[in-house]
Amino acid sequence: MNKETFEKKLFYLDGVRGLAAFAVVISHYIQVFYPAALNGRPQQAHFKWDIWYGHSPINLFYNGQFAVCLFFVLSGYVLSVKMFENELDSETFLKLLHSSALRRYIRLAVPAAVSVLLVYLAIITNAFYLQDIWGTTWTDMKKNYYALDTNIYTVIKAAIFDPFFRFEAHPYNPVLWTMSYELLGSFLIFGFLALFGRVKKRWIVYVVLSFAFIQTYFVAFLWGMLLADLLKHKWVQSILMKVLVLLMGIYLGSAPYTSLMGTMYEPLEVWTKNFDIDPRLLARTLGAAMILFALLRSKVLQHVFGWKPFVYLGQISFSLYLIHFTILNTFSAFLFSKVIHYFSYNLAYAITFLVSMVPLFILSHYYMKYIDQGALKLARKVEKRMTE
Repeated sequence: MNKETFEKKLFYLDGVRGLAAFAVVISHYIQVFYPAALNGRPQQAHFKWDIWYGHSPINLFYNGQFAVCLFFVLSGYVLSVKMFENELDSETFLKLLHSSALRRYIRLAVPAAVSVLLVYLAIITNAFYLQDIWGTTWTDMKKNYYALDTNIYTVIKAAIFDPFFRFEAHPYNPVLWTMSYELLGSFLIFGFLALFGRVKKRWIVYVVLSFAFIQTYFVAFLWGMLLADLLKHKWVQSILMKVLVLLMGIYLGSAPYTSLMGTMYEPLEVWTKNFDIDPRLLARTLGAAMILFALLRSKVLQHVFGWKPFVYLGQISFSLYLIHFTILNTFSAFLFSKVIHYFSYNLAYAITFLVSMVPLFILSHYYMKYIDQGALKLARKVEKRMTE
C-alpha cells in the first residue's frame, strides 16, 4: 500500500470516526431528553414512537455503545494496518512499533486531561443545570456535579490517572471511561504485533485471543487488527456479498439497550444465552467489524464517507467526543430550562439541540486545533527526547 493510497483510506476512515462521534453526542442528548428510546420504559416516553424506534435499526444513529465499538475496531485497524505491509523490513517494523507505543499515552492523555479541567471550571462557576430539568425530561442521568470533590489533587488525579487505569465510569467526565480501553487496547495491538506480527500462523493467536476477550471491548481492537491483516487478500469481491455483510452489520450494530426478547433482535439473545455472553456487546462489536469490512471492500462507501464534511467531522471527532457531555449538562440544560416555557416539548428539544451544536462545533474546532493537535506535537517531542 503506497503512501497516497493509505492517506486516502484515512480520509474515509476519518469520516466513519466522525459520524460515530456524532452518534455518541446524539445518544447522550437522547438519554437526557428521550430516555424511553434507550430504556424502553413507557412511563418515560415523551413521544408515542420513542419505544418503537428504540427497538428498530434506527437506533443505530444514536447507539452509543455501537459507536464506541466502532471507535475501538477503527483503532485496532489504524494502529496496525501499516505494520502489515510486506515491504517493511524488521528494523523499520520495530521502529514504527516503538514510535507508536511511546506516543500513545500523551496523545490520549492531554486532550482527556483538559476536558476534566473544563468540568472543574464549570463546577466552580456553578455552570451545571442538568438538575434543573430532571423533572421535565424524566431522565435517568442524575449526576450531581456539585457533589464532586474540587480538591486540586483529586482533580489532577482524575485528569491524568483515573481515565487510563480505572475501568469504570468517570465522575467528572463520564465519556472518559473509554480511555482505559483505548490505552490498554492499543498496547494489546502493539504487543500482538511485536510477538506475532511476522508469524505465519498468527491466525491461531487471533482465535485464542478472540475467545479470551469475547466478553470485553478488547476483542474490538483485535478484530480491527484482523481486518488490517486481511486487507491484502481480495476475497469477498461480490457486490451481493458486500451488501449482505453491510446489512448484517447494521442489524447487529443496532441491537437496542433494552431486552431483545420480543423484538427483531430476539435470535441474538436466544443464540447466546447458553454461553454466558452479553448478546448486545457481542452483536455491536461484530456489527462494527462487519461494517468496517464492507467499507474496506466498497469504493462506493469509501466515496460517501470520504465526503469533506464527514472528513472534517472526523478531524474534530475526539474533541467533539470529549467536550459534548459538558456542553450538554451546562449550556444545553440551561437553554432547555428556558425555552420549555414557551414551546412544546419536542420543539423545545429541537431548538435546544440545534442551537447547542453551534458552540459545541466551534469549541471542538479550536479544541482540535490547539489541544488535540498540540498533544500530537508534544508526543512527537517527547518521543524524540526519549530516543536521542
